[in-house]
Amino acid sequence: MRQFARPFPITRLSLEARVLYTGFLLFLVLGFVSSAWLYADSFGRLSGQSAAEYYRGGAAPAEPTAKADTAGGPALELPSDGPALELPGETAAAAPMRLEKPARQVMETFHFHLFTVPVVLLIVGHLFMLTALSTRLKVGVITVASVATFVHLLAPLLVRFVGPQWGWLMPVSVVGAAVGWLPMLLWPLWEMWRPMPAAPEVTAG
Repeated sequence: MRQFARPFPITRLSLEARVLYTGFLLFLVLGFVSSAWLYADSFGRLSGQSAAEYYRGGAAPAEPTAKADTAGGPALELPSDGPALELPGETAAAAPMRLEKPARQVMETFHFHLFTVPVVLLIVGHLFMLTALSTRLKVGVITVASVATFVHLLAPLLVRFVGPQWGWLMPVSVVGAAVGWLPMLLWPLWEMWRPMPAAPEVTAG
């Protein structure tokens, strides 16, 4: 860990260190891809209303029903003095209900993430600090990632225990986390493995 105590360019890491850090970052990239899928499957869209319905319960959006194909069939002629027949028409599918998330489940999720996510943020942030980007840019990216991550962890508690008016924090924190985390994951990979220009040859005078 001496490279973190006295930072030097990430390009000077040994080959085994670059292989190890690359594997770590690629695992995290896959984790973010799976997180995006889980978010889309749970919330459906980036909106405060969907976040409020997920944690506080409500009707999930109904899927469109397929229209029955009635063309091409034989015509039925019913006598005018016969009983009226009520044929089933096209009815909309009832929207499934979402139950309110149990308070303990929300708190346990917050508790587990509160101890694990900051550790990952610390490691990724240190790798990002070794890049050749300007100090101002690195401070900005790390700040955005840290604040967005904290808000994303806190938002479910606010929505579930305070009120649905805090639902907007979920999509905002998702976008903020993407803006902060993706550069910290991808840029170190680029700098570790990008082709380096050949050093100029020094000729004896």
